[in-house]
Amino acid sequence: MTHEPFVSAAEVAKYLSLSSRTVAKLAREGRIPAHPVSGSIRRTWRFKLSEISLALASHSLAPTIATQRPGCSAESE
Repeated sequence: MTHEPFVSAAEVAKYLSLSSRTVAKLAREGRIPAHPVSGSIRRTWRFKLSEISLALASHSLAPTIATQRPGCSAESE
């Protein structure tokens, strides 16, 4: 079994074609799988791309992503 590294919001943003701010917002709202790594008021989030991919494959994340991309709507997917 290989160890999967955590990635930053910037890497997830690139993977999902979203901004880093949007990824952080979705993490705060619990709409994407994320792991907080600091206990302060301003949290730092880390992600596992396998969890993001699984959420996309299960279609639980697709409507969320579609509504966050400019020029996209959930109906067009």
